[in-house]
Parts: sequence; C-alpha cells; structure tokens
Amino acid sequence: MAKDKRYNTVKKLISAGFITNFSEILETVPKTVVAQDLGMHHQTFAKLIKSPEKFTFHDAFRIASLIEVEENIIMKLIYEQYVIGYNKARRKK
Repeated sequence: MAKDKRYNTVKKLISAGFITNFSEILETVPKTVVAQDLGMHHQTFAKLIKSPEKFTFHDAFRIASLIEVEENIIMKLIYEQYVIGYNKARRKK
C-alpha cells in the first residue's frame, strides 16, 4: 500500500516549526488515515488523541516512521498535546 503524500507535507511543516503539537498533524492528515495506517480502529485512535498520555512508545514510533521523522520529535508533539489538555483542565477548576 502506498504511503499517503500528506505525510511528506507534515514532515516539512514539522521541520519548519509550524506544527507544535500532535493535533496539528491531524489538520493535514485525517485521523482516520493515520489510524488505518497504524492498524487501529479510528475510535481507538480518537480516544488516544483525547488522552495523549495513553499513547505508547510503540504508537509514537510507528507514527514517526510514517512521517519519517525522529521518534523524539513525535514524543515531544504528544507531550505538548498533553500539556495543552492538562492546562485546559486546570483552568476549568
């Protein structure tokens, strides 16, 4: 199966610093495409997006492989997504 060309766009956006958290990747590549490429159900992937702390290293490494970037870059983007959600939850209290 051919890799989606939008992953190359995401790689360039990450390199240029335009993507700063994980959800911004999904503005370019739909979550259903990423979920399918990871071999997981789209609802399972949606739950991971809502709770980024539940991503495993294996998931992050597979995403990095799809985008062809270093694993630590994806880990950082997932962490930034977690921080955004955490700060929103703290403000609600």
